[in-house]
Amino acid sequence: MDSLLWPVVLLFGFSVVLPAAGDTELPADSNETTASPSNPVLNLAYYALDDKYNGCVKAMKSNLKSLLKTELAMSETYRETWNKSLEGWWEEKDSKSFPQNITEFVEVAILTYTSEYPKIYPEFNAATRTAGKGPEEYEAYLFKSLHFLLTMAAKQPDLKPLQCISVYRGTKVDFSVEKVFRFGQFTSTTEREDMAKKFGTKTFFNVFTCKGYSISEMASYEFEKEVLIPPYEIFQVTSVEDTEDGKTVNATSLGSCSNHNCAFVGKGWNGTQACPEHQVLYL
Repeated sequence: MDSLLWPVVLLFGFSVVLPAAGDTELPADSNETTASPSNPVLNLAYYALDDKYNGCVKAMKSNLKSLLKTELAMSETYRETWNKSLEGWWEEKDSKSFPQNITEFVEVAILTYTSEYPKIYPEFNAATRTAGKGPEEYEAYLFKSLHFLLTMAAKQPDLKPLQCISVYRGTKVDFSVEKVFRFGQFTSTTEREDMAKKFGTKTFFNVFTCKGYSISEMASYEFEKEVLIPPYEIFQVTSVEDTEDGKTVNATSLGSCSNHNCAFVGKGWNGTQACPEHQVLYL
C-alpha cells in the first residue's frame, strides 16, 4: 500500500454520522443508502467525500503525478477513460505533450468526467458518495486524483461563474428530498431546462447554485451547457411542485460545508465549515 495513504486514518472524526438505513444498491443518480431503492433520500450526505483541500493544495499538487499513476494502474475504467480523454486533449492542443500544470490536468479531468465512452462518472459518483464514511472507504477510493482535480476546477478563474446562476437537473429517480441537502457528488446540471428534461422528470431539480462552475467549453458535449456542482455545496428547498410526470424541486444555495479536509496529505487548516446537524425534514 502506498505510504501516502496512512495519514487518512487519523482524519475521520465525524461530528455527525448519518447511519445507513439499509444496504440496497442504488441507481447512479441516487445519493444515500435507503431501505427503499425506488425512493432514496437526498440529504446532507455525511458519507460523501467533500474535501475542499483548504491549506494543502501545494502538497496535493506535488503528489498528483504519482497518485494519478497509481490509481490509473489500479482501475481499468479510470485508465481507459483518462487515456482516451488525453488523446482528445492532444487533438485539441495539436500536441502530444503531457499535462505540465494544474490547469492542463484539470482540462483532461473534465474530459474524463464527461466522457460517454468509456464512461466513468457512474462509478466515480457512487464511490464519491461513500468515500467519506471512514478510513477503509477512503483508502479503497481509487479516484482521489480525479476528485482533487475537479475540486481545483472550481477554483479556475475561467471556469467559475461571476455570479450565482440557475441550473437544472433531470432524473428518473423519485427522491425524498430533505429541506436542506447536498448532492454529495460532482453533479452535472445544465443551464438549459429543455436539455435537463431529456434525462428525466421524475424528480426535476431547479437549483440556484453559487459554487457550480461551467465546464461546457471543455466538456465532451459543449452544447449541453453543463455546470458542475461540487459535493460540498448546500441547498435549501424553497418549494416543491407536483407535475404530470413527477415533481420539481426548487432550491437555492446556502453556501458550503465539508466534513473532511486534506485527507490524503494529512494536514491543512481548520477554516473549513463543518456540516450542520442532520435534519429530518422530508418533502
